[in-house]
Amino acid sequence: MRIRLFFRVKSLCRHVTLILMFSGITSVFTQAQEVEHNYLVGPQLTNCDSLEIDDFSLGKAIEKIRGAKYRFDQKFRLTRKSGLQKGEFYSCDNQRGYLIITMDNEEFLFVSVDKSFWNELISSSDPEGFYLNSKSTLQIWNRPIDKK
Repeated sequence: MRIRLFFRVKSLCRHVTLILMFSGITSVFTQAQEVEHNYLVGPQLTNCDSLEIDDFSLGKAIEKIRGAKYRFDQKFRLTRKSGLQKGEFYSCDNQRGYLIITMDNEEFLFVSVDKSFWNELISSSDPEGFYLNSKSTLQIWNRPIDKK
């Protein structure tokens, strides 16, 4: 009986060891997917690098931005009827991009926004306060005046 118990314990240890080894391999693969490149990578499988929005109204420009393919895009939504309601960030190069903010049911489009600004906005304990205090540093999109 002691011999059988010894083999069962030894067999159990092997299974635990194998499970631990496989879980370690899984975490290595997961971490490898999150690595950012330390060199510039051009647009791949995207169409955002040639996006022309200057000749459109604000609504059409936002529609074109939302319809394009990006390397990075992220959104958040707050369930409220007024104030900051939604934010969207679209980046072709994973460094700068378009920021669409919905505030009091009105959309605002900002261009050339650093991804670091977006990261600060979504990690802020008060996203609306952060946005209101920082929006003067952002470049708002303005449709050019029609040429005659």
